[in-house]
Amino acid sequence: MKRILYIFAAVLSAASCQRGPQMTWHRVLMDGSRTGVRSINADNVDEAVGTFEDDVYVAPNGSRFTGGATPEVAAALIEVQPKMRALKQVIGFASEPMAKKAPESTLSNWFVDVLRAKGEEIFGVPMDFAISNFGGIRCDLPAGPVIKDDIESMFPFRNYVVYATVPGAQLRRLFDQLALTDTFQCISGAKVVVKDHKVVSAEIGNEPLDDARTYNVTTIDFLLSGGDRIAIGAMATDVRLSKVLLKEMMLEEVARRTAAEEPIAYFTDGRVVMEN
Repeated sequence: MKRILYIFAAVLSAASCQRGPQMTWHRVLMDGSRTGVRSINADNVDEAVGTFEDDVYVAPNGSRFTGGATPEVAAALIEVQPKMRALKQVIGFASEPMAKKAPESTLSNWFVDVLRAKGEEIFGVPMDFAISNFGGIRCDLPAGPVIKDDIESMFPFRNYVVYATVPGAQLRRLFDQLALTDTFQCISGAKVVVKDHKVVSAEIGNEPLDDARTYNVTTIDFLLSGGDRIAIGAMATDVRLSKVLLKEMMLEEVARRTAAEEPIAYFTDGRVVMEN
């Protein structure tokens, strides 16, 4: 199994020192090609990370390091593993890699469809529509065994499931606003076609969006008052909050699939078409 390790790096230069450290993300494929170090789970710390002999760090492939940052980093990584054991438990299996990609992707569609279904379960009403933000999905899901940390890292924020009743005219304004971006957002229960940053058509429940109708909407509290420039609360005629976190919702979904012996996989269906 190969996983992507995200490294948060501070890049310093003469110019950046004047305005503070400049932070960038780098991806490194953990394939064990250099030292044999590979993805860690709850039971393979020594084999995956290596061991120490006195002050010498011995990598899984037998390479020995006595100085520099390598032993310090290895020691910190090994030391924290007992505390991380629960997060390293395998909880499911992904039959294919799933990545978030605008305007829609397998990962974003799966997440927001689960959000709409969870909204129906929590609030006891059929949900016409669901919306969340791509920025709330913090990492992709690799193919193969899924560990708890995959889901925890995917949804690290304390975002809660909420329910709002929103007039169709307000949803149309929201779609017009999102059409001006290059991302739109994650949506469920709707199909929107955008051309040259203008909405050409919008459907909810396979019917044209009705300005005079009020729709049941599942979203997250982050989007109630301006998160990612979206303010569902200001559009809504009623808002109800839950105590269900997104990561708890997705962990339950993974557990359901695992119990049913279903792999994690999903689809795209053209719910957002952007021709800009």
